[in-house]
Amino acid sequence: MTGFAARLRDIRRSLASLRRDVRGVIALKFALVVPAVALLAIGAIDLTAVNATRDRLQGLADSAALAGAPSLSLATDGAAARERAAAFFQAQMTQWSNPPKVDPTYTIIDQGGQRALRVVVKGHRASFFGSMLPPGGWNFTAQATASTVGLVPLCVLVTGGSQDKGLKLEDGPRMAAPGCMIHSNQHIQVLGGSISAARVQAVGTAVGVISPTPGTGAAHIPDPFADVDLNSNRLCDVNVAVGGLISTRVGGGNNGNNGNGRSGGLGAAVSISSGVTRLPAGVHCGAMVFGGDSELILEPGDHWFIGSVLTISDNAKLTGRDVVMFFDKPSRFDFSGRARVNLSGRESGPYAGMVMGATRDNIQKFSIDADNVEALLGVIYIPEARLVIGGTSNIARDSAWTVIVAKYLELQGSPTLHINANYNTSRIPVPAGVGPNTGGAHLVD
Repeated sequence: MTGFAARLRDIRRSLASLRRDVRGVIALKFALVVPAVALLAIGAIDLTAVNATRDRLQGLADSAALAGAPSLSLATDGAAARERAAAFFQAQMTQWSNPPKVDPTYTIIDQGGQRALRVVVKGHRASFFGSMLPPGGWNFTAQATASTVGLVPLCVLVTGGSQDKGLKLEDGPRMAAPGCMIHSNQHIQVLGGSISAARVQAVGTAVGVISPTPGTGAAHIPDPFADVDLNSNRLCDVNVAVGGLISTRVGGGNNGNNGNGRSGGLGAAVSISSGVTRLPAGVHCGAMVFGGDSELILEPGDHWFIGSVLTISDNAKLTGRDVVMFFDKPSRFDFSGRARVNLSGRESGPYAGMVMGATRDNIQKFSIDADNVEALLGVIYIPEARLVIGGTSNIARDSAWTVIVAKYLELQGSPTLHINANYNTSRIPVPAGVGPNTGGAHLVD
């Protein structure tokens, strides 16, 4: 019995030792496994962050290429495209908290015979444990290439300003722009007559007879000439003879000037009913009325009308080559009757491509209601004013191309407004932002 008890004690001791050994093995295994699991978890988090960084950089490369590519049509050396892409990329990087180190490059390449912009972004981010896993940290590359798209040229832009205005036709007018796009930042209302164009679209609604079917809910198109200097703080030219009959005035009195050559309102009207009047380029103050069988010839250059209404009526003519007419706050033009108008815009200089314009504080009504407005070759730019076209005749039919940028555009009566788009047949350059220089891009890889 004594021997059996001794053996039993030995068995118990062995079992107790075994239990202690098992606990030790488990503790050892736990000590070895937990760090490995933690390392795997940390690595997974690191990989997730790296993938997110790589995806974000790729998105930025894509967007930067798309932002810069439209400028390829605006500068022969591609500098504008590279600068625009770089500016976009840097602006986006400033919004990224804890960004990686990046080294972007912007290159103009040939892509199937067409210029394209390639954006390559090399990035680096440190890894855990002092960049030991992987050694030196994470390196990745994002790349995108974009080229311009052949878009429909923009030839009519109605910038709008209220919910009930924009582009409006009533009675029976026709608006024809077969080679380009008509866009309104507000609505298009065809309450009579019709619109036909290569493309028609509106940010708001479009109703009436419009071909093709107009797009609605379109993206807003900003003013393409918002940076053009339209400063009208100019002095009137002194003693400039106009056809030997009138002079551009300065000083006070009843001519509307404020005494320092700056117009304070409309000057006294001077009426011409016969003969040929040649008006040199410069600053012209006071209203001018040309009627009867008179003719006003604008000599080449920039013509600023300060405190003036320029009226062309009856059988009078208004002609000019390589000219632009600008109107300050109280000024405007009015073409009516059987008047004949034939103008082509500036061929060079800061206003190249423009034929008519108004300052940004001008909210006047500019009226074309004449029977023989043959040519308005260039850009009509009245960013805050209203252009009203009436009458019964063809308007601008002999222009190689015409572009209209106005706050409001209205057609009344039964005229036909021709917006031609034969850009390559004219020596008048088309400004950036309209016509074939509207821009657009897509990714090509």
